[in-house]
Amino acid sequence: MTKITQKQLIGSLKQLKEIKPRKEWAVLLKSQILAEKQVEAVVVKNPAKFASVMNTFSSVFFQRKMAYAFAAFLFLVVGVFSFSKYAMPGDLLFPAKKISEQSQAALMGQTGINNDVAVLSNRINDLAQVAKEGKVNNIPSAIIEINANVSQLTKSLKNNPTQNSKTIKEIATSLKTLADVPGTDLSENSDVKDLYQTVVQSQIADLEKSTLTDDQANILIEIKSLYDQGKYNDALEKILLISQ
Repeated sequence: MTKITQKQLIGSLKQLKEIKPRKEWAVLLKSQILAEKQVEAVVVKNPAKFASVMNTFSSVFFQRKMAYAFAAFLFLVVGVFSFSKYAMPGDLLFPAKKISEQSQAALMGQTGINNDVAVLSNRINDLAQVAKEGKVNNIPSAIIEINANVSQLTKSLKNNPTQNSKTIKEIATSLKTLADVPGTDLSENSDVKDLYQTVVQSQIADLEKSTLTDDQANILIEIKSLYDQGKYNDALEKILLISQ
């Protein structure tokens, strides 16, 4: 290792003494020192003010963080509900689809029996879709949904038996769609038969209070006969003839 003489060491120290810092570095260092002294002065002289400033900073930071989190959550929810409209009974997103339908119905002011009829129509269309696409794993879930909605609609009709012809026609159309779904004969389903019977029974009572032509009166006699035979589907079709 090379030895440094005393004379060389003194010379090196003199050179270091002559080195001056760059102006930009000196200004930056001075600013940092002054800033630190100002913060220290605030903390020492007015600790309450310092605490208030820090609380404000923390609050702003927290609010911004929450805003970002809420935006991300909202984006996720919108995405889920957008994709859920393609979901079928038995799918993971199907509950989100039902919530979306309920929200739309509420916005449109669709309540009571009208809402029950619309929901049943949706579920029957779901069953028809999964049957058409051969999604056999979804069919049991679709039938469970239909049974639940049929029971709800039947209960609503029993509480309010008199309905206008438009509502009855919508129910009849949904039931006809259900009967035409291949491979899913629900004609002997107890809930479906109960709905048919309830609709026909309420309409017979309503027609008996109405003023009918001779032809309509004869059709009503046929309707009663079909009802007594338990042929509720055929009876409902003839009720629609009178209502037209």
